[in-house]
Amino acid sequence: MKAKKYSLDPDALIRSLHTALVTREDFDSSRTRLLNAINRLPEGSLQIFRQPNKVLFYSKRKYLRKNSDLLYSLARKRYCLALLNAIDAFSRRSSNPQCSQKKCDEAFADLEKLIRDFADGHLELERIMLSTQQYKWYRGRHKTKVSSGYENLRIPQGVLVRSNSELQIGNELHLFAIPCIYELQMQINVQKLVEALEDELKRTNQLQGRLFAYQGYSCIWNVPEELSWMNSSGSVWRTYDSRTGCITLHPDYTIMLADGSLLYWEHEGLLLFFGYRTNAFERIYLIKRSGVPDWRIIETEDPQVRNRASLADIIKTRILPYLWF
Repeated sequence: MKAKKYSLDPDALIRSLHTALVTREDFDSSRTRLLNAINRLPEGSLQIFRQPNKVLFYSKRKYLRKNSDLLYSLARKRYCLALLNAIDAFSRRSSNPQCSQKKCDEAFADLEKLIRDFADGHLELERIMLSTQQYKWYRGRHKTKVSSGYENLRIPQGVLVRSNSELQIGNELHLFAIPCIYELQMQINVQKLVEALEDELKRTNQLQGRLFAYQGYSCIWNVPEELSWMNSSGSVWRTYDSRTGCITLHPDYTIMLADGSLLYWEHEGLLLFFGYRTNAFERIYLIKRSGVPDWRIIETEDPQVRNRASLADIIKTRILPYLWF
């Protein structure tokens, strides 16, 4: 399923970048990534001319059409240079408190003006602001959950979601211009875990034969009573496929960060129910077991999401410092 094409709001993007610059503590890796990106882009520079009713783009006195690949490459280059200048200003300020705030303000003002020029020139901001890897991922074709959400719960990307809490998260992500994919399919190989569990159950005489068996296309788990939740409705283990050794998850929101790694956001709204709680904990355990570090997994409950300030703080501290650079 291809992500719905829409243009980032420049005000949201500016807000997002400013927050990222203020909250970022270590800029070294970001500078390296930006310099590498600049070195891979074409030679030349982009000139921008504002007229009363439009914005025009040139390079070497040659007009660049809005669908030109060269235009987007040079726009990305100019953006990276402006962002690099802002990063350097904010980095100096963080290492030297006496460093003038004026330099930071000036650098960010240049960056803000550039973004508004791109927006007023009707350029696709995602294609400029996101890295090539991020952009291809976000605009690519993805497998998402087949069933849809509720008609009255639609995030700004046009996707239906399943709860008011997920709607609030999606709206807040949009407020900070964070490209994300809802319920993106994630496959995790659990074959070794299955084999270890099978061996343990046999050792304790709780299992005869195989741990699972297929009846048609349905997988039936031969588990003892204390593990019956594995085959209960909604269990992640119901998605287990013995042919691949994988289970299939659909985290609520998936976001690709600047370094190409994926961040997963899982909202757990029904933890009072035993089955839901057990399944939620198992999902997180399996995601971590697949090699995803703790810092790239966000877990929230309803009180955090209902509190707008708390929700915004999660985004500002857990996502933005790693999203744009």
